Amino acid sequence: MTSTPAPPPPAPADLADLTERSVDTDEVARLMLAAHLERTGTPEPGPDRVRSATWTPAGARKVRRRTFVRLDIDGAPVAVAKVPLSVTDPKLARELEVLRGFPAPAPLGSPVPLDALCGGFTMTHLPGVDLPTAVAGTDGPAALWQVLRPAVERVAELHLSGGTSGRVTTADQALETAAAYVREPEFGVRHADEALRTALLAPTHGDLGPWNVRYDARDGSARVLDFEDYRATGIAAMDVVNLLVTTALPVFPDYPEHGFDWLYDQVFASDHWFRSVLGQGLDHYAALTGQHPGRVLDLLPFTCQWLIERIEAEGRDTSGLFYRTFVERYLERRPTDHHGSSHV
Repeated sequence: MTSTPAPPPPAPADLADLTERSVDTDEVARLMLAAHLERTGTPEPGPDRVRSATWTPAGARKVRRRTFVRLDIDGAPVAVAKVPLSVTDPKLARELEVLRGFPAPAPLGSPVPLDALCGGFTMTHLPGVDLPTAVAGTDGPAALWQVLRPAVERVAELHLSGGTSGRVTTADQALETAAAYVREPEFGVRHADEALRTALLAPTHGDLGPWNVRYDARDGSARVLDFEDYRATGIAAMDVVNLLVTTALPVFPDYPEHGFDWLYDQVFASDHWFRSVLGQGLDHYAALTGQHPGRVLDLLPFTCQWLIERIEAEGRDTSGLFYRTFVERYLERRPTDHHGSSHV
C-alpha cells in the first residue's frame, strides 16, 4: 500500500478558507469526459449520449462542503468528481495523492483516480449502492450479515496489506500512533487503555462509516470510498468498530426519537438481533487478523474520540452525533456479552 505520510492533526478551520465559491459543473463534466476518454481510449461520444448529475450532500457538514458530479454515457455512470465548494480544501488533494499511490489493480475495490480538476479530482464510478441503503433493506440477522460480511472482509484485507500478520506492537508504538489521532489517547480506564496499548498497527482508512462503502448486490461485493483520512500506519481496529457500530443507525432509523442512550442499549444490551450480527462481525474480523474480538471492541472509545476531534477540527458540530454518549457509556461499564458468548 502507499507510504504517504500521515498529516499532522488538523488545526481549527480558518474562516477565511471556508468561504464558499460557485462551481461550474458543466466545465467539471467536460473535464471529466476528457479524463475518461484519455483513460479508456474510446472515441468521443455525441452530446446526446452524455449526461451529468450534480449533488451536494445534505448531511451534518456545514463547512468545507463538497459537490459531486456524476458522468453518464449511454445511461451508464462512468466517473464521479469530488469538488470542494470552499476556497481551500487540502484533504482532497491528499486523497488524490493517496489514491494515486495505490498499486494497480486498485485495492479494496477503491476508485481509480483519473485527473485533478477544480481543486478536487475525478475518479472511476463504483457500482452498487451506499451500504446504509443496502442495510435498510434487510429484515434480520442473516440478511444483514450477507451485506456486512464483504465489507468486514475488505477491512481485514486493508489491515493485512501492510504485512502486519504476526507483528508485535509495543505500547510505546501504539501510543505514539494514537497521538497522531487524538490529543489524549488514554482515558485512565483499564479496558480501553489496555486495548489501545496492544492495538494492531496497520494501514487504516480512518473514516470507515458505512456511508463510505458501496455494496453491489449483483455479485455481493463491497468497495471502499473516501480515503481523506487514510494513514499507512494507524490504529487499525477503529475501521471495523466504526463500520459495525455505525451500521446501527440505518438498522434503528427511529433513534433520533429515542436518544443516544436508547441507541447504545439497542446495540449492547437489548435482545435485538443486531447484537448477534455485531458479534459475528467482530469474531470474523478478529479471526482474519489474529486479534481478540473483545480487545477490538474495547477500541470503541478511542474510535469515537477520534471522530469527535476530527469533526470539530473542521469547525463542525458533534452534538447531534452519538459518539460522546457511546464513549461515556462504554468507559463507565464495558459490555460483557454478545450473541450469547463473552468477547472479553
